[in-house]
Amino acid sequence: MGRKFASAAAITLLVGASGVARAEDDSATVNGLTFYGAIDVGVTYDTHGAQSSNVGNTGSYYLVQKASNRSTFNFAQSGMGQSNIGLKGANDLGDGWTGLFKLETAINPAGGNITDGSKALVSNNGRPMQSWTAAGDTSASGQAFARAAYVGVSNQTYGTLTAGLQTNLNADAISTYDPGYGSYAFSLIGYSGFAAGSSDTDNTRWDNSVKYLYAYGPARLGVQYAFGGTSGRNDTGYAADLGFDYDGLSVDAVYVNKKDGVSVSSLSAPQVAGLAALGYSPSNSLSATVSDNDSYTIAALYKLNNLKLFAGFEYVQSKNPSSPLPVGFTNIGGYTAAYVNNTAFPNTRDVDIAWTGARYAFTPKLELAGAYYYYHQNAYGSGANAGCNDTRSGTCSGDEHVFSLVANYHFTKRFDTYAGAMYSQLLNGMASGALKNNNLSPTVGIRYTF
Repeated sequence: MGRKFASAAAITLLVGASGVARAEDDSATVNGLTFYGAIDVGVTYDTHGAQSSNVGNTGSYYLVQKASNRSTFNFAQSGMGQSNIGLKGANDLGDGWTGLFKLETAINPAGGNITDGSKALVSNNGRPMQSWTAAGDTSASGQAFARAAYVGVSNQTYGTLTAGLQTNLNADAISTYDPGYGSYAFSLIGYSGFAAGSSDTDNTRWDNSVKYLYAYGPARLGVQYAFGGTSGRNDTGYAADLGFDYDGLSVDAVYVNKKDGVSVSSLSAPQVAGLAALGYSPSNSLSATVSDNDSYTIAALYKLNNLKLFAGFEYVQSKNPSSPLPVGFTNIGGYTAAYVNNTAFPNTRDVDIAWTGARYAFTPKLELAGAYYYYHQNAYGSGANAGCNDTRSGTCSGDEHVFSLVANYHFTKRFDTYAGAMYSQLLNGMASGALKNNNLSPTVGIRYTF
């Protein structure tokens, strides 16, 4: 059989989701290659926010953060979904086999640059939180293809095998089962990579990983393994997903184990003052917390005519790393971990994440979505902080509540507009060190996909 453009079913697998399949329009495909992307911009008002950033992945504090402190009206980007550009391909290899690849990068249309979340954090080094610009930990830190870089083969009988940088199975499931579209502006589990990364946003995508997806009738299986070696560390990982579809119901259960997860943050003024003695520069240095993590997720979606109902629960367990990382190790994007905490968890930290919501299509063009998200953290400190349930320490037990409502209107298949709001609140340990503990963030925007 001659080489030819692959079937739509094979192209769908390039999305990387282990859950519900998503149809794609491949009108931009030439000779088996598809150039695609999305540009998403808007404006947002935060009752307790921060100045916008034009280098990070969101540009605005849609969700309350510790540095949230004043009302702001910002030009925003990627509110409904991360702006990106990518290239993917699929070719018929004969005998039912398809070869495929995907390269994708995150972009910030506010500044016209490749998204660099670590650079946004570095810009806040040594500054008081009241003057911070919006920034957060992310798996996109200026890499050319931060969102995907993999190659593989697919067969309708034997499944799909891909290798390279790709989303982990938990991130795939959460994206599928999030009533808030996995968005930054209207979803806690979309804005924060804690859930998708099984504690660490950096682990939303796994370097050096192999992923296998298989479907038989209504059932599906996914397994994934990450070889250690990201920036020289022992960050092995493995994950498994089991799911099924039946009469409008879809369910997936996912387990993840990841070593040497890294969470990075901006440096305090005393830390910046100590960099010279360490031989590091404040323009390329961050603080890092290292952990070994396990997560267990179960999520469901039920479709009934124009109504979709969503629910999910994830349990995340974090503990001190079995392979501590040295001061000065290089993290993703080439940033230096000038201060490293390998003992952040005197006791195991347990976080429960729950969400529910619905979407209703009033017309083929207009859909309304509402969602509720909840985090609960146990008290994992020791000594004077053992068993605490207040704001004295970030190791005290605490909660986060998030509500959102958004309307999404498609003028055409490729051009849509959205308007909605998200309210978020931090309590007790999760509010420790925060300037304000809540934020209301109404947002409107437009998006063009191709």
